[in-house]
Amino acid sequence: MPPETAHHGLLSLLPVAVAIGLALWTRQVVLSLFLGTFTAALVAHGFVPWTALAGVIDPLLLDAIADRDHVKVTVFSLLVAATVRVMGDAGGTRALVDRVAGSARNRVGGMTATWVAGLFIFFDDYANCLVVGSSMRPLTDRLQISREKLAYLIDSTAAPMATVALVSTWIGYEVGLMDTALDAAGHTEINAYSFFLEGLPYRFYPLLALLFAGLIAMSGRDFGPMLQAEQAALKRGAPPIEGQAPPSARMWLAIVPVSLLVLVTGWSLWQQGVAKAPATARIFEIIGEADGYDAMLHGSLAALAAALVLALATGALSIAAGGKAVVEGMAELFEALIVLFFAWALAAGITQLGAAPFLVGVLGDSMPGWSLPAVTFVVSAAIAFATGTSFGTMGVLLPLVIPLAFEIDPSLAVASAASVLSGATWGDHCSPISDTTVLSSTGAGCDHGAHVRTQLPYALASGAISLLLCSLPAGLGLNPWLCLLLGSAACVLLVRLVGRRPGPAPALSAPASPRT
Repeated sequence: MPPETAHHGLLSLLPVAVAIGLALWTRQVVLSLFLGTFTAALVAHGFVPWTALAGVIDPLLLDAIADRDHVKVTVFSLLVAATVRVMGDAGGTRALVDRVAGSARNRVGGMTATWVAGLFIFFDDYANCLVVGSSMRPLTDRLQISREKLAYLIDSTAAPMATVALVSTWIGYEVGLMDTALDAAGHTEINAYSFFLEGLPYRFYPLLALLFAGLIAMSGRDFGPMLQAEQAALKRGAPPIEGQAPPSARMWLAIVPVSLLVLVTGWSLWQQGVAKAPATARIFEIIGEADGYDAMLHGSLAALAAALVLALATGALSIAAGGKAVVEGMAELFEALIVLFFAWALAAGITQLGAAPFLVGVLGDSMPGWSLPAVTFVVSAAIAFATGTSFGTMGVLLPLVIPLAFEIDPSLAVASAASVLSGATWGDHCSPISDTTVLSSTGAGCDHGAHVRTQLPYALASGAISLLLCSLPAGLGLNPWLCLLLGSAACVLLVRLVGRRPGPAPALSAPASPRT
């Protein structure tokens, strides 16, 4: 496929329709993504089947796998999976679950603990997906919380949290795009970080998505496909617990590796940024100068090394058992990585077909000023959902929207820029081909198609509320904090009135007394 971006009009959206439609219909995600990627190659190569089939492999799939950042994500995921398996085989995860069970002894407690854990892993969405999922999965399984619910709670605190956190791997990128767009609009006197901070109250979707997930967790109420998934989990019962509770000291076999993953990643972000940023740089500028993928690699290496050393030093695993745990942990990611590779390949194919410019051209023509934040949110959400990339959507739209907003109504520039980021987060949150959606399924050990189906009604609900009760009123001049108040009230009412509890809530029995 030629590297240049071509413009194929409505046909540029056909691969997305094929991939998403087949995924929802057949529940065969790998096949659906392959056929979607094949469709993209087919359109690009003039509907010559053999040439298109070859184009799926080279360049689309090969470029997706060989991309340096994608390789880092792959290796990071494999290292985390290996760490999780070592911790589990050594008994650390089981001991930690027993200890956590003391404060999360029922389904609501387990879901709330998962939601809170997601808020704490705020610095990167990939790390959130894998760390929270693998750490909380044993507890949520014992509490008969469905894997679909776990994946939803992970996904809802990954991108939504990373995009509004004041220090994260997202912020430097977002502020950098704003700085470029402000310069292009002729407003070099405006500080990009101040512009970003001013827009935080207008980041309606990520803030309401975080709130909605918290309400679902703390209320124990569900609706739609998620309610059915929770009822099925209760009918299945808790999985059997093999073996006896390990000594309490083995809890550190899980705590130390996970803590190192978080701390070393954060430390690496800081050290890389300090080495590159000017002495007067703010913390966001320092983090923005760092390579988040490198930082995650450093953290995952430290975590795996610590897990192995502790397991061997305490006699929890032999050398042979430790090596076997590493290999088997990585092997468990095979199918998820295939999904991720094809998701990347499909996104590249869609980009080369010119899907994003086509959507902007169709939906972005002639609009009244008051509608700019709302229309921007819808366009951004559509592009991110179709392409599966939030960063790509931001890169396409921010340079267009900020100058446009200053031209139409300068008072809406901040709200419109925030709407780009909010819409991109929505698309990243619920697109079946988004990497964070895939990694959320992976971290939770959940079927990817089931995760998408059960999460989508919740994402649509919070997205509709943020659009109708926040973005539209904000465009008409309502204070953004009042908009958030309205949106929050609507989320509370929706969960309270529509949601219902799936059945009697099982509780954990008291964990066995630690042996000494």
